[in-house]
Amino acid sequence: MKYIDTHIHGAFGVNFNTSDFREIKNLLKELKKRNIAAICPTLVGDNRENLKKRFELFKKLKEEHKKDECYIIGLHLEGTFLNPDKPGIQDKNVFLKPDIKNFTELAGDFENIIKIVTIAPELDENNELTIYLENKNIKAHAGHTLAKNKGLTSATTHHFNAMPPLLHRGENLALDTLLDNKTYCEIIADGVHVSENMLKLFFKVKDNKKIIMISDALPAAGSKKEIEFCGKKISPEGKDKNGTLAGSVKLIDEIAKYVLDKKIADKKQVQDFVFNNPLEHLNLDKNEEKYIKNLA
Repeated sequence: MKYIDTHIHGAFGVNFNTSDFREIKNLLKELKKRNIAAICPTLVGDNRENLKKRFELFKKLKEEHKKDECYIIGLHLEGTFLNPDKPGIQDKNVFLKPDIKNFTELAGDFENIIKIVTIAPELDENNELTIYLENKNIKAHAGHTLAKNKGLTSATTHHFNAMPPLLHRGENLALDTLLDNKTYCEIIADGVHVSENMLKLFFKVKDNKKIIMISDALPAAGSKKEIEFCGKKISPEGKDKNGTLAGSVKLIDEIAKYVLDKKIADKKQVQDFVFNNPLEHLNLDKNEEKYIKNLA
């Protein structure tokens, strides 16, 4: 099986927010050995100066890609334009209001290395940032949010997590996007972030062409060691001292195996969820898409 992971923070002790060029290069080689052909390295919130340095670093990493490495499609910014009342493990003090001015000042000359931006739709006035991003072919995902609806975003970030729970009355982001066949939904199908029965319901109800399985893997994935992430000590199980989930400790191939072993989906479906669907959603240049397919 071949994989694309559009939401991964690192693995084997490597943290995409802090690790250096050589460390990330080595991780890309390890991921490629697991048939992970391409990723969107995912950055949590940080100050502008540090994020700009990350943009420059990942631009260089992408430009210097080798065939024995997992390919960098573009960055996923998960920690900048979120609702401070739904921060998860992240530091809400570095969040910015989701608007065009803040995004363009942050991205500067590095817009082309950014592929996904998670935003809280309720804070994006008149959907202005969402429209700007989608017109640039940067995918706007609804996440870390208290929104009742997705606004004009094209996908959800780690469905069910860091959003209002399923409700049986009124407008509800998790329910409405589950039923919306135009919206992609990321899902962490590790049995921890979403229970086995809820996964069965999700895969039964959601249009199978709009499901994107992700790892949301922490630097702890594959290492089984305590790590520091978002300024907090995170256990080998991926939780802080209060029991808040920081992310997954499984990589995308391990999550795919879990789904297959539990018979939640079959092999053909899973191949769509972990490769074909994310490739379709990202709407890449045909040459880049062909390059990734040839790597797999």
